[in-house]
Amino acid sequence: MNAALRFGDAGTAIEYARQVELDKLPTNERKATLLLDTARAFLMWNQHDKALHILRAAGELAPEEITGRPSALRLVRDILDTAPSTIRREAREYVAILGVGA
Repeated sequence: MNAALRFGDAGTAIEYARQVELDKLPTNERKATLLLDTARAFLMWNQHDKALHILRAAGELAPEEITGRPSALRLVRDILDTAPSTIRREAREYVAILGVGA
């Protein structure tokens, strides 16, 4: 999934992500990493609402994966920078809840 994303193939990345049974991954950190990659793929598709929703799900599983990873914080910034105003407002609220500056 990550390789497809790195090659810019968001559609394939999302298809792979849909095949993964999240509850079978061994740790919350692995689950959150998969969700963050999925959120990036949706952002590449300009589906900001789905990207933010999945980002929030990753944060619920493993908040430290959002607040402690520069790549996750970049994802938050990218959503804030490119999303429509309604999604941007929700993203700003999420950033406030996390207590990080994006």
